[in-house]
Amino acid sequence: MNVVISNLPGDVSEEEVMESLKEAGVPVGELTFTNEGDPEQGTVIVSMDTSHAGANALAKMVNGKLWKGRRLEAQVMHEFTGEGLNE
Repeated sequence: MNVVISNLPGDVSEEEVMESLKEAGVPVGELTFTNEGDPEQGTVIVSMDTSHAGANALAKMVNGKLWKGRRLEAQVMHEFTGEGLNE
């Protein structure tokens, strides 16, 4: 499952995010950063080997949290599987 965390400071490092998530007990697999054209506001996709409930728990824990002077936003990134199409 993936969780998207946005409104990060533009200069935040991968190590800072990884350390913060690990301190919270989050089983992080991989981080993918994007600024989507705005160098002042970073976004990271957190890939985790967890259930949907685990991803929801992380999003709920992070969403609205004040970190490095920014109010974070987080949501579960639902993966498109194509299941149920063409039936």
